[in-house]
Amino acid sequence: MPSITFALRQLNRHGLLALRLSLGTVYVWFGALKAADCTPVGQLVRDAVPFTTPTWFVSAVGALEIVVGLWFLSGRRLKWLLPLFVAHMLSTFSVLVFLPGQAFQHAEPWQLTMTGEFVVKNLVLLSAGLFLCSHPDALPGPERDMRATVRALKV
Repeated sequence: MPSITFALRQLNRHGLLALRLSLGTVYVWFGALKAADCTPVGQLVRDAVPFTTPTWFVSAVGALEIVVGLWFLSGRRLKWLLPLFVAHMLSTFSVLVFLPGQAFQHAEPWQLTMTGEFVVKNLVLLSAGLFLCSHPDALPGPERDMRATVRALKV
């Protein structure tokens, strides 16, 4: 039976890769739903923006999310992604500011609605993305080894 030390070593070795792949997958998936106008979140996005949005706005947000997701999946130059990622994530909190009636029950900030919970959970996504973008060289072993091998083959 594998020891706890072995399990922790494997988590340490593959955890960042799993985090990056899961964050990228969520971004691509949610972005595709918005781009295809197949999500009720589209109306929330429209309502949370303090200006009139053109009909293509939600699809454009979806396309942006797909780009961010693919960038995370690629794992390349993540520190360049940081400004775009932070701007997008901070914009998701506009629901709390511009639609408090949809985010909070009875105008009480500690009593979130389902929409409020949906938005507040973005704190976890924000933290994960900030960590990944600020540690671009902290790739897990196999991925780092593979990139080193590819670099060594280039003459």
